[in-house]
Amino acid sequence: MPDGRAVIHEMVVDTGYVGTLTLPAATIQSFSLTYLRRSSAKLADGSTVVRGVFLATIMWHGRQQRTEVMSRDDRPLLGMLLLDGSRMMVDFTHGGAMELTESP
Repeated sequence: MPDGRAVIHEMVVDTGYVGTLTLPAATIQSFSLTYLRRSSAKLADGSTVVRGVFLATIMWHGRQQRTEVMSRDDRPLLGMLLLDGSRMMVDFTHGGAMELTESP
């Protein structure tokens, strides 16, 4: 948050998204993120959308990191660019656990 408070967000890991993060426009506005530019993105159904891209500071693997965040109308997504250098372990069962750590 702009006042320095931490906010935790539940996200969908999207292995088809090559960016870092997406957040709903209302969330981006509430964080007062800095607007960078508009960018196009190709969706899984083959359509293309144009969305705003913003600058955010996040905690990632225990360190502050500046990253770009794309505006999206629905669920927040965690993309492959941010996952680079990470290890993910998943229990593929209903309600299964997921653990994401930094690669050694």
